[in-house]
Amino acid sequence: MNKVRFFLKFGKREHLESFVAGNLFCSNAITFWEIEKKLRIKGQGDILEAGSRMFGQKMYMQELGTDKVTLFDLPSTALVHYEPAEKIPVFCMFSVFDSDCEYDVDGNVKIGLSDKTKCCIREHFPNADAVAIISNPEMFISDVKNTIGCRIEHDCVHYYHIAEGLETNRSGQIAMDMEYLKYLVQDVPPVVENGKKTYSFLAKYVYRALLCKDVFFSDEQEYRIVLPDETITEGTLYPVKLNEVIPVVSLDDFMK
Repeated sequence: MNKVRFFLKFGKREHLESFVAGNLFCSNAITFWEIEKKLRIKGQGDILEAGSRMFGQKMYMQELGTDKVTLFDLPSTALVHYEPAEKIPVFCMFSVFDSDCEYDVDGNVKIGLSDKTKCCIREHFPNADAVAIISNPEMFISDVKNTIGCRIEHDCVHYYHIAEGLETNRSGQIAMDMEYLKYLVQDVPPVVENGKKTYSFLAKYVYRALLCKDVFFSDEQEYRIVLPDETITEGTLYPVKLNEVIPVVSLDDFMK
């Protein structure tokens, strides 16, 4: 198993100094939408946060609580945002795996990111001038869980073909990545009726959408802490007590 050995947090030094003092700055999906739409910075922003792009050969919509159906009897694509997830706080970090590390003869570990990954970091975080290095990821997550004062969900981000879907065996047809769909709806067994399989994605589990991103972002190797029972309308600080002393170093020095 490719274990997470370190967490990294990239950003402006003054923001990272606040972070290592025990302040987690959380954003919501709406913030990420605005960054991509207004600043045109895909990577730092993402219009697909808390959402999916739906692909279908024959798509219909049924109004909730009624029998009213709108049918699109042709191949269709739709961008869908999951309203219950739009204001859930999210805290993001970079995962350093075993495969990103080098070991000397004495077993000492050194972070050795690839040139491709370094380039991605520079492009997706253009304003970052420093990095905080978390040497004990398990302790960090435990500290957050025990002191933040609300329920958390956390995991490495799962990367799927969300933005452009996958080609089917039929020429020119695009379908949803079923592995992505299965991840979202894993908490509710599908219902099979009249030869059709129906999947349900309940609001109770909508936080799962915040643990998925398009493969475009895979080099970010993101790890997320999500606060499913909280809602925020703007960036918000959540104080926590951290037992590890987390160093903040120049990004240029780190990249060397």
